[in-house]
Amino acid sequence: MKLNYHTDPGFTLIELLVVITIIGILVALLIPILSRAKARADVTNCMSNLKQLQYSWFMYTDENRDFIAGNNWQSESGAGGTARGNLNWMTGWLDPRQADNTDILLLLDSQWASLGPYTKSAKLYRCTASRIMAKEGNGYYPVVRTISMSGWMGYNSTMWNQDYQLFRKTTDLVKLSPSDALVFIDERDDSIDDGYFAIDMVVQQLANFPAGYHAGSGAVTFVDGHAEIHHWRSPEVLVRQQSGVEQVKREFLPVSPANPDLVWLRAHATNPE
Repeated sequence: MKLNYHTDPGFTLIELLVVITIIGILVALLIPILSRAKARADVTNCMSNLKQLQYSWFMYTDENRDFIAGNNWQSESGAGGTARGNLNWMTGWLDPRQADNTDILLLLDSQWASLGPYTKSAKLYRCTASRIMAKEGNGYYPVVRTISMSGWMGYNSTMWNQDYQLFRKTTDLVKLSPSDALVFIDERDDSIDDGYFAIDMVVQQLANFPAGYHAGSGAVTFVDGHAEIHHWRSPEVLVRQQSGVEQVKREFLPVSPANPDLVWLRAHATNPE
């Protein structure tokens, strides 16, 4: 009996090229969609984190006779002022030359952070879109925090400019509405050092830089408890994000008095006494 074998010619070269081209087109279409999905997830995560921080902030004020959690940058830095302790909402100084960059105890341990017992989670303090890394031993790790508190808030905060009001208690908010008074802000990871976000009411400068990782936007919270994603507008703030070890520190940049982001920050920081 003669057997007949079927010969399968497989794909021709042209068919193979067509399949590869189609796959390439599908990948090209999917990448922007996946990127947008990740960006939306990052925004949702940041909003959730800051809302939880703000809730912890409220819990602290409720249990401490309305006093706002401490925010004395000299104390936090460990480089001047009083010794480290639990006087401030957190402790630690983020800098490529320091050892605080990955230490979550400075955020959560009650001996170093007054809000630590209320937050209990280090993930609340860092935006997942941050790209700055710190060298620890032979490895590189994400910096532990990208969140700061307005320097105009805190029972022991230091006054940045004379003749403007510090808010030591929530009841100090009279001229500035609680719905407008900035508390927490996602700071650029190449600007952040202590937990004090400086807003200069006199000198035309951005002393610290807000983060705009979410299509030019970043998370902020206010004394009335609400959080929002604020869109930053000036090219000085929207400068390209750094990756890896910090090469340039974003701070104390002279800007125009009409800089829209400086104007917004001032409007939500404080008021003349």
